[in-house]
Amino acid sequence: MGICQVENFYEAVKKCRTKEAVLRRAKQEVEYLNNECGSVGSLKRYYSKYRNFLKSNLNASYTVSGVPLLELLLQTLRLSEVQQTSFTQEQRREISSAQGSLRKIYDTDKYIEVAVGLLEAVSVYDRILGLAALTGRRVAELACTAKIEPCEANNFRAIFSGQLKTKGRTDVVPYEIPLLHDCNSIVRTLEDVQAVKPQFKNNPELFNATASGRLGEQVKKHFTGLFEGEPKTKDLRAIYALLAFNKFQEQEDGGFITVSINKFFANILGHSIDDVVTCGSYIDFCTPVKDRV
Repeated sequence: MGICQVENFYEAVKKCRTKEAVLRRAKQEVEYLNNECGSVGSLKRYYSKYRNFLKSNLNASYTVSGVPLLELLLQTLRLSEVQQTSFTQEQRREISSAQGSLRKIYDTDKYIEVAVGLLEAVSVYDRILGLAALTGRRVAELACTAKIEPCEANNFRAIFSGQLKTKGRTDVVPYEIPLLHDCNSIVRTLEDVQAVKPQFKNNPELFNATASGRLGEQVKKHFTGLFEGEPKTKDLRAIYALLAFNKFQEQEDGGFITVSINKFFANILGHSIDDVVTCGSYIDFCTPVKDRV
């Protein structure tokens, strides 16, 4: 049996009739997860699985002892302050280590060529990978929530909406992103992908459960050898950000790059306007020097 037992937990807490009973059962689950998870990073991932399941299945208006049950559970199923500090420190160490030995993108032209070719692939999952490589959007966004609209003045820019992982932020509005291929082709492919798989609309949990394994296989098939290391789906977002920075940022102000790479990444990846730290996790690749001349 796997570590995640969220369905059993969900059925158990629904039977609780008092706030105290809910907290006892939630504390039991917290202790179980703490014992089973080998690291704070693993614990955080499992908390996210529990929280996402509960958000999808538990009505926010349902109360126990006059308290919203969902709110009570979300307050409990989370890292403690000590655990969050430990996780943050470990994450920073990993980012720092990765930035000391960036992975090489061997041929950026070939990389773009492969991505563009995937827009016309038979497999819907291949088309999602092509879109991810050329737009930098998360694969779940592309399948479930994304809307990309052209910018009239530039066919290599678009207005994007439908961002996931906003963590309750209220400042997430449609914003402009650069594209690594012409907008018309990208919009056409995105509309086709979402029409072929309507069951994924606004259902990232179903998409992740259904598609993550297939996407992991296909990204290796198409991108192995184009950059250093074993390709993973998340690599496409990091590579997009770097290629967009190299291609577009130096054009902004007469050849001078006046915005830091962290700030540029934050702008195009949809992070908070003041968050130039989180984007450090995307600084994972480098291109040949000739590509930046």
